[in-house]
Amino acid sequence: MSRNKKAKEPLPRFGGPLPVRVYKVGGPALEDPALLAPLAAELRRQDGHVVLVHGGGRQIERMLAALGIESAFVGGRRATSPEAMAVVEMVLSGGTSKQLAGGLSACGLPAVGISGRDAGLIRAELVPGLGRVGVPFSVHPDPILALWTAGLVPVIAPVSQGPDGAAVNVNADEAALAVAQALFAQSLVYLSDVDGVRVDGQAVAALDEGEIARRTADGTIAGGMAMKVGTALQAARAGIAEVVIAGRARLEGGFAGTRVVAAAAAEARA
Repeated sequence: MSRNKKAKEPLPRFGGPLPVRVYKVGGPALEDPALLAPLAAELRRQDGHVVLVHGGGRQIERMLAALGIESAFVGGRRATSPEAMAVVEMVLSGGTSKQLAGGLSACGLPAVGISGRDAGLIRAELVPGLGRVGVPFSVHPDPILALWTAGLVPVIAPVSQGPDGAAVNVNADEAALAVAQALFAQSLVYLSDVDGVRVDGQAVAALDEGEIARRTADGTIAGGMAMKVGTALQAARAGIAEVVIAGRARLEGGFAGTRVVAAAAAEARA
């Protein structure tokens, strides 16, 4: 993902050299209202600026089924027809984003739901053969900066702007990485329905690049988790200091998640 010229310039720090922390929210945090208060508390504990990017695959699946629209996954991505794209945008941008922002605001953390299409925040190129599916290639952070200036937390739906200006379905993990890179984030936390990456039946505190390669090859890390770990590894390789895959336990004061470490960082710590 290449950053546009504006994103490469030093970002305003609003009163000091404050770090930027990006959270990708999915799974229980989107479906269990009881987790909204712990999520708001987690975000308030962070120093600096925070931004959320959310998923919503289950909500999309339910709506597509209710409307009788077929959709299949290919290589971890949902093939998306124009008809399905309208549903994806309705669910994520019109529903999930507003519900999450409203829930956080009700918990005392003022938040605003926007999408990657708003003001061209996230621009994506189409993946051949998958319809309206894309991958981010640039991020224009002005909407995020404006919300931070107003003291608000941005909550971003990953629906993005395609080359023709129309909506594109972007994987939320990849959208969060693109946003984190554009904002020079110090941390990127993936919150989902699993409390970290499991190896031999146990969630592990850290995974380095070599272990990821071995566990992917032997099938321990597979399916959707393989794509998530791969995106997290991209983030670590890009220089984001802290990349974590976590779940409900982190919000409830338990296991903080699995930290993903790139080879260079692992060697530096050795």
